[in-house]
Amino acid sequence: MTSVRSLGDVAEPAADDRCPCCPHPLSLHDVIARRFCLATAAGGFSRGCTCATKPETTE
Repeated sequence: MTSVRSLGDVAEPAADDRCPCCPHPLSLHDVIARRFCLATAAGGFSRGCTCATKPETTE
């Protein structure tokens, strides 16, 4: 059985795990969210978060 980590309520991430664009720790990003957030930071864009806030309800 795999454990599901919810991104809904986010505690302050460790300094080395902070996402430069959203409140979620980088360690909890999936591949798409990590790429989106890192590209957002690199491009200097201001856009919303793509992190799944309730991964337990998505397939």
